[in-house]
Amino acid sequence: MSDRILVAAIGAVIEIDVEGRRSGFAGRVREAWTDALTAADGEASAVVAVRPELDDDAALAMLSTDVTLAALEKRRGDPLWMLHAAGLADAEGRVVVLSAASGTGKTTAARHLSRRFAYVSDETVGVADDGSVVAYRKPLSVIEPSSPHKVQVAPSRLHEGPPLAAGLRVAAIVVIDRREDGPDVPEVERLDIATALELLAPQTSYLSDMPAPLHLVRDLLAAVGGAVRIRYREAASLDGAIDDLLRSASRRPVADATGRAPLDPTELTGSGVYGRTVVIDALDLEDGRLALLRRSETGSRVHVLDGIGPTVWHAASGLTVDEITDQVVAAHGRPGDADPRALVQAAIDRLHADGLLRASDVQTGA
Repeated sequence: MSDRILVAAIGAVIEIDVEGRRSGFAGRVREAWTDALTAADGEASAVVAVRPELDDDAALAMLSTDVTLAALEKRRGDPLWMLHAAGLADAEGRVVVLSAASGTGKTTAARHLSRRFAYVSDETVGVADDGSVVAYRKPLSVIEPSSPHKVQVAPSRLHEGPPLAAGLRVAAIVVIDRREDGPDVPEVERLDIATALELLAPQTSYLSDMPAPLHLVRDLLAAVGGAVRIRYREAASLDGAIDDLLRSASRRPVADATGRAPLDPTELTGSGVYGRTVVIDALDLEDGRLALLRRSETGSRVHVLDGIGPTVWHAASGLTVDEITDQVVAAHGRPGDADPRALVQAAIDRLHADGLLRASDVQTGA
């Protein structure tokens, strides 16, 4: 057996460097990461050194974070939707993705469901642009009252679940909503694309670095019949809802969303004109709304425009308020007794405040 510790993480091979640790620590790492160990030849995608300032228990616990961050960085910019999620696969390799914020029940749900389904991940599920899924079978971080750190346990050590199929494909994308006052029988709600984007974008790593990210996510969601939200109280009640989702799983092909570049900002050459700021992607939701993705201080942000917002945003190509108003009236008609210019100016102000429009030498406000 090689002395190198190589693990498969979201399609990347990460080497864990245990140099300088006392005898026996490498064995603990191998045991915790046994479900992710790989015998890949050649160079690793990245090397993660065990933190020398931490004791063995703390260092082992921190490896999950450090390996995850290294793998995410290596896959950054690939046509891969990296969702902060748990993933479970049936015998045919169909994967149910359970997404939610940290501390809201993903690991508990994964532990329960992995009695019947193969464990894919409880941290990050990578969905490629063709619908295939790459596993990340990292250790589960289990709270033990006797330990100051979360204990790292290989999923297969907790209970023996079914083997992982060779080819994995996404079958369902679920936003889990566990609540203490939730229903005894899980409630399943189909989400429209705007709601799905608003809920899933914050749980996506490096969303703005993906090619045509909103289009890619839209097409992956369409291939599985859209995202759903499941409201529930206890993880033990999820089996029936998950079975129903797999029974009704769509097998549609994924559309090709590659080839789109970030939308450049409008050049402002006149006086008193407005223009669009740079956005990574713009997606027509086909119901009068428009989804925009732009970079933010925390990574990325999805804006969903409705009403006259999409028309105003499209029209703001170096035009004045009066010129934008003309386009809005042409598209939507006159707004009864209201002043169309005032309505357009209010919409411009909102878009300007959200960082979606910029002005030349004018002040926002009517």
